[in-house]
Amino acid sequence: MSTGIVIAFNPLRGYILIQTEQGEFVLFELLDSISIAMGDKLAGNLGALGRETLTHLGQNTRFAAYGQTGPSGLAACKKIFSD
Repeated sequence: MSTGIVIAFNPLRGYILIQTEQGEFVLFELLDSISIAMGDKLAGNLGALGRETLTHLGQNTRFAAYGQTGPSGLAACKKIFSD
């Protein structure tokens, strides 16, 4: 299980942009009702594509999300995030 920090959240689309502890970037789509904010620490299989269960470490809550990119560069994630 890897961890990462939320660096951006688009509540209209449910997109969560995460920087992993390895310095890579991943984009997930939120599938649950949970409060997400910049700076939140998340854990799980952050390299996953498709449906995945992640853990919000600050809330000690598991939630469903959909991996959109797998480990990528920031520019690639931001393109999807802002489209």
